[in-house]
Amino acid sequence: MKLAHLIGQIVEYFGVSDRVMVLRKVINLATLLQNKKIVDVNLQIEDTFIENIPVRIARPLNDNTSLPVIVYFHGGGFYMGSVDTYNTLTSMLSRSAHVVIISVNYRLAPEHPFPAGLEDCYTVAKYILEDKYSAKLHIDPTRVAVAGDSAGGSLAAIVTMRLITHPVSKYSPRLQILIYPSLQFFDMMLPSYMQKHFIFLHYTSCHKLSVYLNDTIDQSLYLNKHTSIEQKRQYRKYVDWSLIPSKYRTIYSKPSTDDHDGDLNLIEKGKKVLDPEISPLLVDDEQLAKLPTTYIITVGHDRLRDEGFIYAGRVKRVGVDIVHKHYENTFHGSITFLYGSLGLHIARQMVDDMVQYIKKTL
Repeated sequence: MKLAHLIGQIVEYFGVSDRVMVLRKVINLATLLQNKKIVDVNLQIEDTFIENIPVRIARPLNDNTSLPVIVYFHGGGFYMGSVDTYNTLTSMLSRSAHVVIISVNYRLAPEHPFPAGLEDCYTVAKYILEDKYSAKLHIDPTRVAVAGDSAGGSLAAIVTMRLITHPVSKYSPRLQILIYPSLQFFDMMLPSYMQKHFIFLHYTSCHKLSVYLNDTIDQSLYLNKHTSIEQKRQYRKYVDWSLIPSKYRTIYSKPSTDDHDGDLNLIEKGKKVLDPEISPLLVDDEQLAKLPTTYIITVGHDRLRDEGFIYAGRVKRVGVDIVHKHYENTFHGSITFLYGSLGLHIARQMVDDMVQYIKKTL
């Protein structure tokens, strides 16, 4: 996958194509490896639209009772991925947990920059919580979960917060499921960003943000030059290093740039990434305390590892019922490696653990 990223950079440099298109094509190859007869066994699959937004609905075969529902937002850095590339995971969840999965094919950057994809996700989740549609969809609006991984985990956290703080009906999400979510772009020098990891899909946060925001965010983001000293003082309380396990803080023990001013040009652009609708960790405890029951997964080989620990720690500290499952010896994106020659035992374990919790909680 590093090779795919390199090829993308080369074709972009020569004006042949751009790296987004190359990475999408590589990711989409994963759909060719699926044996849909195995993946979708004992499920009813329907590709349809909710409020003009394409979705894929998976439900246990021959069961039209009012089942719990999980609204799922796929990962892919806000510019890759689809309901097809995540079909293996969503089908397994539906079959194993005996729930309806509504997987959202939200709009992707750069064709549709922020907040287009977010609004699609919110619109579908809002629709699901409106009781007038529950009979049509054969779902129980009192048993709704919002879930996602990576960029989709970010979208799930943001949508859940919106629905909790500004209810759209008498129902709210009962559960949020965040799988190695992207939660903040304030501190890009957390230990997990500084340490070396095995990375299956190589991408940079500055490129991801440039595509998502339709702006140019350069590499100095990784030196925290996108924030002023005043902003560092304002936002530091949200990104509390003390909530990162001490074993990860042996070399990088505390923030090192909080007394350093950033680059004026990047600071102006950086204001966007501090918006809680891009960095959902950057909210007060009072807001976090309103969250529903939360299930969060982090993995050891992941730049997003530490912000997951911080989010889990803050949520637990304000009294929200939370389960934090950490899998040390695997990498970002691994939960989708469920079948075939690339199948991983740890991926099945992660899904099995999640399914048991869903059955008990939702």
